Amino acid sequence: MRSLIIVSAAALVLSACTATGSIDTAIKTSLPKTCALLETAHAAFIAASVSGNIKASTIAKEKAAYDGVRVICADPGSVTAANALVVAATAYATISLALKEAQ
Repeated sequence: MRSLIIVSAAALVLSACTATGSIDTAIKTSLPKTCALLETAHAAFIAASVSGNIKASTIAKEKAAYDGVRVICADPGSVTAANALVVAATAYATISLALKEAQ
């Protein structure tokens, strides 16, 4: 009975590792698309910011978010998939909010 519990626990742990590996792979596979979307959003923000009606704090936040994600997009291997996902999602949210303010 005890060995059956140990084998079951080991199987559960191994299946979790496989699932985590596939999640990491999915994140790394989608990162180039995410980076392309962020580049587009940043370009749109820059174009909209020409109006001059945007707060300096918004411009600074957008720049910081974009600069942070550029590092990951330039070298995706330098970060974990989970970290890349968090940074990319945060950057996208920040740039999207800045773009809404700019329009």
